[in-house]
Amino acid sequence: MRLFIALDVGSPLREAIAAMRGSLAGVRWVDPATYHVTLRFIGEVSGRDRLEDIDMALSAMRAPAVRLQPTAPGIFEQDGGRQTLWIGIERSAALLHLHRKVDTAMRRAGLPVERRRFVPHVTIGTIATPSPDMLAPWLARCSTLPLQPVDVPRLTLFRSLRGPDEPIYENLAEYDLAG
Repeated sequence: MRLFIALDVGSPLREAIAAMRGSLAGVRWVDPATYHVTLRFIGEVSGRDRLEDIDMALSAMRAPAVRLQPTAPGIFEQDGGRQTLWIGIERSAALLHLHRKVDTAMRRAGLPVERRRFVPHVTIGTIATPSPDMLAPWLARCSTLPLQPVDVPRLTLFRSLRGPDEPIYENLAEYDLAG
């Protein structure tokens, strides 16, 4: 099974980001119910023992709750010219601390060190054939939207399943963070 650890984006931030849906032509918008900030992509895991190791490591982890402070939108370039559209999340000390704690917990569970740079964000859509004439003004306009922060009291271990149109995320376990 394909796993990742994330912070679920709650209200009112979820609704504010969802209000952007349809504001840019040619975007395949992500379902707001799946908005999250990935702390660690684990990938394919087979065997109950490995899943239990991950669960035990996350259960033993202690970290304070975090506040997700949205920042300007951005894009990730992907192979084939496709782009991923996202809303940035501030790299606060609390969020970076939680990210390090998750990394340490995953190393204890026997997983390799994550090599990718942590870029906290909420994916909101993909663009197959981006138009720079439309994208740049949209990014500029949306960077001034007043998006309110949201407090997140727990992290979640998700399973990613291939859906007919987009991935389906199944919540396998939640882990409370200290208040």
